[in-house]
Amino acid sequence: MTTSNTRNGQETKGSTFQWWMISNLGVGAGFSAFVALLIPPYITQLSGSAAEAGVVMAVMSLAAVTGPVLGGFADRYRAHRLILSLGVFGMAFAFAAFAFAADDTTFAPIDAIIMGISVAAVGAIGPAFIVGANLSQGLQAKRLTTYNLVAPVGQVIGGAIMGAAAAAGMSYSNRFWIAAGVMLLAGIVTWLGSGKAAQQIQVETNDDSEESSDDKQKSHGLGSVLFSTFGLVLLILILSSIANNGINNQISNILPNVYGMSEVMVSSLISLAGLLNIVFFFVAGWWLGKSGGMPVFTTGLSLRLVGALGMALLGMVSGSPLLLVAAAMQLLYQGTPFTRLTQPVVAVRFATIPAGQASGWVLGASAVGSFLGSALGGWLADKVGFNSINWMGAIAAGVSVLLTIFLLWPAEMKKRKKEEIGE
Repeated sequence: MTTSNTRNGQETKGSTFQWWMISNLGVGAGFSAFVALLIPPYITQLSGSAAEAGVVMAVMSLAAVTGPVLGGFADRYRAHRLILSLGVFGMAFAFAAFAFAADDTTFAPIDAIIMGISVAAVGAIGPAFIVGANLSQGLQAKRLTTYNLVAPVGQVIGGAIMGAAAAAGMSYSNRFWIAAGVMLLAGIVTWLGSGKAAQQIQVETNDDSEESSDDKQKSHGLGSVLFSTFGLVLLILILSSIANNGINNQISNILPNVYGMSEVMVSSLISLAGLLNIVFFFVAGWWLGKSGGMPVFTTGLSLRLVGALGMALLGMVSGSPLLLVAAAMQLLYQGTPFTRLTQPVVAVRFATIPAGQASGWVLGASAVGSFLGSALGGWLADKVGFNSINWMGAIAAGVSVLLTIFLLWPAEMKKRKKEEIGE
């Protein structure tokens, strides 16, 4: 029996936006704007070392590997609402701690760990509100698109707020307090808006009676995960994350020091990137439905390569036209909608483990890449100069594209042939 809202037990109709999605808007504002614009220059200014800023950002990124653990805890104890909300409140607490510390960076690594775990909580739990709710394919796709779209909206809002604060000449301490206030408000909305949605999450164990326990152990073992096509996907994600996050985590140092941009211009470009992300999420979602994950995924990786390489080459030219620099920076940032929407699709397609665990590995791979990019980028900035971060990104992105074209695409073609003959 079907109703206007359900079919075969699946929810087919409902709002594409739900208030708990404000949690991802908080990540967009908090991590993509507030963290990017405040923490690297703040640490660099106080310590006089870009490497120290890189270490703080690296610690923050590495803390995100707790995502699979947080997801498993939420599944086991049905604590999805609690973990999601604590993730947003944790970001508020971390910003408040930075503000309270004023001119002392002693506890910056601890604050960075809190921030990283908080971001991981939202990243690991948020999608479960959609993929675990037994929605129809159409409604699930709409909610996933909406959920991903609110992050760049938050980035636009956060960049505008920090741009206004910089223009007003506010101290870093006051800017951190503003960031904490925004996150606190987002946390309250997340908690109040997540009660009903959390109850709809279905926690199921992966129990395939046709597969023997020996086969499960063999296909789910660490070796079979890493030394497989799925492991290749993880390596590509790590390299792409080194390129993207290595540059993004120092963007507020790179643009002023390499190209002479003002703080207001940097904030404006980050806000513009978030605005364009919104547009390209629609494009990526439409293309994903038409062509599948691989073409869209490859495009995202390629955009990151072109953007990073463009920034690196322009950084070698004295007085580079800022318009060209802004264009290269936007190309780098616009790779995100294409990769973010498709990386779980591509990863699960080649995974030898259940989808939930595969998503956890994807989050962990991105965190490892961000850690490596942040740590190496900060060291390179101190030893060589800030433009060396762009070259690091270009090399890492280039290798990720080569691996995708020469190794992952042949695996995709082989898999399609098997599917065509029904194997």
